[in-house]
Amino acid sequence: MLPQVSIPLIIIIILIIGGFVGNGFIAVINCLDWIKSRKITSSDMILIPLSTSRFVLQGTLTVYIHSLYFPDTPKLAPLYTASVILWMFVNHASLWFATCLNVLYCVKIISFTQPLLLRMKQRISGMVPWLLLGSVLISSVTSIPLLWNPSAIQPCNLTGDHLENNSVADIHLDSPYLFFFLYIAGSFFPLTISLVSSILLITSLWSHTKKMQQNIASFRDPKTGAHINAIKALISFLILYVSSFAAQIISLLLNKVDNYIWTFEICAIMIAAYPSIHPIILILMNSKLKEASVRIIQCTKCHLRKETS
Repeated sequence: MLPQVSIPLIIIIILIIGGFVGNGFIAVINCLDWIKSRKITSSDMILIPLSTSRFVLQGTLTVYIHSLYFPDTPKLAPLYTASVILWMFVNHASLWFATCLNVLYCVKIISFTQPLLLRMKQRISGMVPWLLLGSVLISSVTSIPLLWNPSAIQPCNLTGDHLENNSVADIHLDSPYLFFFLYIAGSFFPLTISLVSSILLITSLWSHTKKMQQNIASFRDPKTGAHINAIKALISFLILYVSSFAAQIISLLLNKVDNYIWTFEICAIMIAAYPSIHPIILILMNSKLKEASVRIIQCTKCHLRKETS
């Protein structure tokens, strides 16, 4: 039996499809460029695992939406449990990868005078692989405890009852406090680092603009443009992730409360928006990705015109 189609469900489906396309596009284009040129920039090295983790994150969200809207058999209960554990890992991994990208922007754009920061600026490219490895390890630490206690995650229907009589519609947490603690623990530090990076970039932009305020072409200066693009990426990331973070907290707090389907739907929209909209922003602000997307759109239009003619 199919669920009643609602506007929130349609929005969620569109966001998830957009997330698959956007993140898949970033990963494929950067991998093809890497294979073709046999070299890769530091930002592309981060963008590949970032987009890949978000692609997987969209898959876990798809399973969650399926459990929320579609009645299923108990055979899918292990899949729902595994999807929650995988979601915890890829969500924290993608957050750390995004934080690495933010730090890279910050270190490369801002002019430092302190010897230690200057040394970091010179070696940041070589540190990227280790930062990515550290991100994976930290994300694993905040996800492994769920493997030790899988019974804490049990499928249930929307009334909060455990899976019985072949009906399931939502993922229920028997131990929401464990999930809540792991989610907060894995999100607090990267969010704090991203916030600090944003403040440093905004301060640097203000200082740079103030020095050039007598110059008419100050806002056409390449460094100013780099500042603005990096700040746009950082602020958009923070807004989207904080919204997703708040929505996830609300959904956890209402985990055992009945008759809150609309609240869960709104939270699901906010959670799905973060990994779906941010890659679009990254594409628009990355010249290589933007040019590739324009070429694909132009080729698609030409192909459609040939078919219609």
